[in-house]
Amino acid sequence: MRFPALSTRRDRLSVAGLVIRVLLAALWMWGALAKIGDPRRFVQVVRSYDATPEWLSRTIGYALPALALVLALLLLIGLVTRYAAIVSAVLLALFLLLTLQAAARGLDVWCDCFGGEGGPSTSTSYTLDILRALGMLALSAFLIRWPLTRGSIDKAIIDSERVPELSLKQRRSEKNIRRYRAAVTAAEAELRYKQRYTAAGTLAVLLLITIIGAGVQGSRATVSSEADTTNASSSTGVRVGNQQAPVLVDVYEDFGCPDCNTVQQSGLAKDLADKVKATTIKVNYHMVSFLDSEFNGNDYSSRAANAGYCAADQSPEAFAKFHDILFGKNTAGQNNQPAAGSAGKPDSQLIAWGKEAGITSADFSTCVTSNQHKELVAGVTDAASKRGVSSIPTVFVDGRRLNDNGDTSVTVAEVDSAIKSALAKAKSTAAPSPTATPSPTSRAPSSPATSPRPTVSPSRTGVPVPTGSASPTSSN
Repeated sequence: MRFPALSTRRDRLSVAGLVIRVLLAALWMWGALAKIGDPRRFVQVVRSYDATPEWLSRTIGYALPALALVLALLLLIGLVTRYAAIVSAVLLALFLLLTLQAAARGLDVWCDCFGGEGGPSTSTSYTLDILRALGMLALSAFLIRWPLTRGSIDKAIIDSERVPELSLKQRRSEKNIRRYRAAVTAAEAELRYKQRYTAAGTLAVLLLITIIGAGVQGSRATVSSEADTTNASSSTGVRVGNQQAPVLVDVYEDFGCPDCNTVQQSGLAKDLADKVKATTIKVNYHMVSFLDSEFNGNDYSSRAANAGYCAADQSPEAFAKFHDILFGKNTAGQNNQPAAGSAGKPDSQLIAWGKEAGITSADFSTCVTSNQHKELVAGVTDAASKRGVSSIPTVFVDGRRLNDNGDTSVTVAEVDSAIKSALAKAKSTAAPSPTATPSPTSRAPSSPATSPRPTVSPSRTGVPVPTGSASPTSSN
């Protein structure tokens, strides 16, 4: 960068640039702080765009908050402002592309980019997100065009090498002019040297901090392998029913989800329970914590899911009863599920519902109040995100998703139809049981000269008996 000519217009642009630089830095800082607090949640946000493979989603989710934080600091102090603005513009352009493709596909993207806690969105309209990104892109473009701003380190570096202008009297001497030009040339060379190495050093620090930040975020997001319990795990949730049943139904729910409550009360809970009892299906209940932000910081979704896994510690049957109570109604006909925007239900109520489900163990109360399965709740939620679950309820029957693209209108009839199809497929693909039927033989009349051969018992000669028929009493 050469020494800029001094002018009133440039000075005004410098002041405007200061305001824009601080504003853009504040926006990036806001976004970075919203992401750093919960690394698992932001990875889930990236996954919900359904545009990157798992390894890249995790890389972006862990590295971007650190990159955004450093970018905000560079803009705030005005160091390598043009390069920082270029990085800002590239990130915003990529965000716009991802958002536009999500909108075109009708995806429900979890957006916690600027202060939210993240979770399934209520619509597929991203007008506000697009307008905000376009506004930040315009601010970045201004700084790319006019990077030298008031109160910046960039300007201080330039001013440190600026050669004083010649006075009118000094300009009358050709010798003074030659010296001045030589001094300016030398100063510009020194300035280029400083700017080059400042930019290289800043880039190295930027990459180092981003890599370290990604590592720290990744370690914070790791779910302990000890989180799994006998009856529940991060990958399966709570396993209910005979595990030899031919059809597996995966149900993803949040105890704070109104749609989940509606679907269960429409008859799904009883329908699945009847089929589990008939051993035609087994059900994995994945209780996630998507909706903590809906309960005024009370974290009802997480605490209720934790209580569900505490009930599963007693038995899968105890969990099933507890699950149906939380999605059921009280004696007055009111929903047990708290309304969105309320403070949720306290631990004492969760414990009382446990007693209603027949759980009297003191271990259950301790598990609920100590939030014992907090890591398991986080693990199940993260595993759901990996599977592409970004809206609830979501139901899979033998691996086939019944509702997709944010559709939460799954019905009992749809679940029944999918289960019937899965059962029919299981029967058609099962190998037929061979039966040992004696082949008809024609016995020739024996002649007086021919004596019949003696029969030999296979059990006495060691010849194996053909095994083709299944025992009537054998089971799967």
